[in-house]
Amino acid sequence: MTGVQVGFTNEIDHGTSATNWGNTDWSNAYSSWSFTNYASPSPPFGITWTIRSSETAYKLQTNRFNGDALVQSFLILTGIYPGVLSGGVWSQNILGCASMPCLVPCRPEAADNSPTNFVYDLKLAPDVLIKQLIQTNGEIYGVDFLWDSAATFLLQGTADFKNWTNITYIWSTPPETIWITNATLNSRDPYYRLELLADGYSTNLAPLVSQQIFIPKIPGVHLPVITGCRLTGGNLVVSFTSSPGLVCYVQALDSSLVVRQSQQVIPTSTATTASFDPASLPNPVFFRIVLQ
Repeated sequence: MTGVQVGFTNEIDHGTSATNWGNTDWSNAYSSWSFTNYASPSPPFGITWTIRSSETAYKLQTNRFNGDALVQSFLILTGIYPGVLSGGVWSQNILGCASMPCLVPCRPEAADNSPTNFVYDLKLAPDVLIKQLIQTNGEIYGVDFLWDSAATFLLQGTADFKNWTNITYIWSTPPETIWITNATLNSRDPYYRLELLADGYSTNLAPLVSQQIFIPKIPGVHLPVITGCRLTGGNLVVSFTSSPGLVCYVQALDSSLVVRQSQQVIPTSTATTASFDPASLPNPVFFRIVLQ
């Protein structure tokens, strides 16, 4: 997690005991905090922010992307530049934003008698669930897993959870996929995982002998870096750095990696923004930049 933005009326004070976190905005509508070292703090970690308002009443704010809490998280990509499956090169990172309900200060007449404490569990992305390994007479011949959309997965095995061996590509058939082979897997590594490669059925895949699933694709330009997003003037504004004149497509994806919106942007300077209507975005939403 790299930032949080809370709908907050009439803020008069704020503070935190967390290292490398700073208040980045103090306005009538929102109070914002960001991790000042750019990269996300190493999990697990706990943070306490304190914000004080001149208002003494409060309510539970449930409006999505409108006055509630907005949490940001970064996925930083290093060493390779994926995006071969989509026909372009991705930005150096992917930014996720999630809206969640929270208690906010309000005028006394707007108070809703909510409890003084509110706890909310936020799940940024679904995870594939392996129900069981398919076995016959002690021999492993397949895997049974759950995923809610048609997608392309890679089945991998390991003995030490450090080195993973590619076994096969699998196309999922939602909601439950049972993949079976006629050759036993017992001679392979004893532990297995599934890696989501792409939404839909992809055929542009690297050979299984390759330990790197996405073929490196090094462009001759500085790759864009998403630096943040925030609610401004009713829009969700995504900020990023890029080379001027470079044609970029800012994509908004849901948690299953489906592209919901895409905007073409041609930066005129190194710092650029793209605005999205929050009402038309999924929650959570993930942003990436693709160069064609």
